[in-house]
Amino acid sequence: MQVLHAFVNEFDFHDMPIDVALRKFQSSFRLPGEAQKIEQLMKVFGQRYCATNPSSSPSNVDTIFILAFAIIMLNTDLHSRNIKTEKKMRVEQFIKNLRAIDDGEDLDVNYLSEIYERIRAEEFRPDNDHVTQVAKFEQTLIGKKPILIAPHRRLVCYCRLYEIFDLSKRDRLTAHQREVFLFNDLLVITKISGKKRQQLQYQFRQAFRLSGMNLYLFETTYYQYGIRLVRKPDINQTNLITFNARNEHDRTKFCEDLKEAIMEMDEMEGLRIQSELDKLRGSWSSLADIPNNNNNNNNNNGVVSSLIDYPTNKRDRPLSRTLSNSLLDMTLTMGIPPTFNHHTTINNTSDILPYRNSQCSVDSGMVIRIQKENLFNK
Repeated sequence: MQVLHAFVNEFDFHDMPIDVALRKFQSSFRLPGEAQKIEQLMKVFGQRYCATNPSSSPSNVDTIFILAFAIIMLNTDLHSRNIKTEKKMRVEQFIKNLRAIDDGEDLDVNYLSEIYERIRAEEFRPDNDHVTQVAKFEQTLIGKKPILIAPHRRLVCYCRLYEIFDLSKRDRLTAHQREVFLFNDLLVITKISGKKRQQLQYQFRQAFRLSGMNLYLFETTYYQYGIRLVRKPDINQTNLITFNARNEHDRTKFCEDLKEAIMEMDEMEGLRIQSELDKLRGSWSSLADIPNNNNNNNNNNGVVSSLIDYPTNKRDRPLSRTLSNSLLDMTLTMGIPPTFNHHTTINNTSDILPYRNSQCSVDSGMVIRIQKENLFNK
């Protein structure tokens, strides 16, 4: 509840009609389906609305709460596909349902009618967020593709690279063109398939999880801007895929974003493993306290001790920040894909660099720009 109150206090509803204020409030999240959760949301909304409009009418917190809840129900009724048109709530019913809610008095009929008409004209919808961005990309992806839409997943950047199959053979610089999409936990390799209804489509080819990945830069006679991705836990450093970039500018920026995403995923994976080990230690510690009637205490204690003392990987530096999806910090705008404008040489992810707090970082949220017609068309 403290988080909810802190969240609603970020809104200024001064001089807004209640339905306009509620629309603004509701646009920042997806409304839950449970009535109890909606009730809690409307309570804190009513308190904030009255605090920012002390001289408005109605100004009673309970009245605003009831009216806000009724508006949410009206929005659902008017815009639900499961309710037939002839059974949708009419303005007379809406007004009748709200009789005597203002300390026993009726609200102004014109006031309620205006609210009804505005709700009927425009449905309440949540604004775009990081999930919307992923969903738009998935709609353009064809082939045997994985399910990309997930609450934790966000799109970081896009880059056009060229896949290398044989380092000893020269290929055209534009051969094996790949459109590479970097997510915070996944690298998706695609190929342009064509257009459908004036929108680019991408053929899915491969996807690699970022956790445990490593990257190396190389240069050969044939490939000047090479990028090699390998799997770290593999003793033989098994090659995942090899690319060549168009120029140093593209390679540096892409590798910079990729390395940062890998570090974040490795760090979160380490936290997850540590949490599981802590739970396991707690479970075995509880078992160790149970008396053993078979006089095998020494053996049991040895097993428990070995589990408790089992070594885990420690980071060379302390975790100095809170990892999150930065949902509230994200800004989604329409335009063109982010430009590459960083120049830092990256050798491999074993070199621990400080987080650069970029727009694509978990630390600061992200700003991704897309074209309305052609997604990430460069």
